Amino acid sequence: MDVKEEIRKAIVKVHPGIDESKITPAATFAGDLEMDSLSMVELALAMEDSFGVTLPDEELAKLTTVGEVIELIESKAGK
Repeated sequence: MDVKEEIRKAIVKVHPGIDESKITPAATFAGDLEMDSLSMVELALAMEDSFGVTLPDEELAKLTTVGEVIELIESKAGK
């Protein structure tokens, strides 16, 4: 399973109409991707479903870039 691709799919699912070229590891959720807190919660739920990991609110609140999410998922999924 490609973590980057699954996260990209999850972002597109919770934020329809997003310019997919903006989804890079350096992209920030609030700034570059214009995702609000509700979108972030929906993204966390989608990632939990896709990867079978739990993302506590405290961890989720610290994540600001796509790359940070990729690193977190890979560490939790043992990649």
